Amino acid sequence: MPENLAVINCSQLVTLAGAHRPRTGGDLRQLAIIEDGGLFIRGDRIEIADRRREVERQITDDCKVIDAGRRVVMPGFVDAHTHPVFAGVRANEFEQRASGATYREIAARGGGIRSTVRATRNASLNDLIKASKRYTEWFLRCGTTTVEAKSGYGLTIEDELKILRAIKQLDQDTPLNYVPTFLGAHDIPSEYRSRRTTYINLILN
Repeated sequence: MPENLAVINCSQLVTLAGAHRPRTGGDLRQLAIIEDGGLFIRGDRIEIADRRREVERQITDDCKVIDAGRRVVMPGFVDAHTHPVFAGVRANEFEQRASGATYREIAARGGGIRSTVRATRNASLNDLIKASKRYTEWFLRCGTTTVEAKSGYGLTIEDELKILRAIKQLDQDTPLNYVPTFLGAHDIPSEYRSRRTTYINLILN
């Protein structure tokens, strides 16, 4: 038998109950909040989302109980566009942009996406996993439970596969759910730019 679980003593339970359609406009504000709420879960299915007293009636000796401590309980956030696996640091570029530098100027100085590509190519699989676990902790601490995890900083078959392997390992090793996406054309690799120009010239001529 699957274990039953009750979550009680929530100051607010955010259920998002409502019409079964994409929410737009004012509907985005309708969160269907239950004050002093609770949840009763059987196996992997939420059976009751109601006031605390209604949930407590379902509690039996074989039920695991979590006391939320008067916290807000809500669904986890889903981040639909992330690049959680990469190497290198580009924090200094924020200061450059704030000082008026354009992205083209930063790239000409060796920064931009190509600097991340270089660092990611030079990093081992284990290096990428270790660095990315730090971002996993940030996601979870801020309430994100699922991410669409894009590749895109390798720009070679070998390095893109390395990133995707890191994403797969992170999904297995951490509580965060990673949904991998191959993004092979995040930028045009430097070594292909001259080939593209030559190919275009052949077409035009």
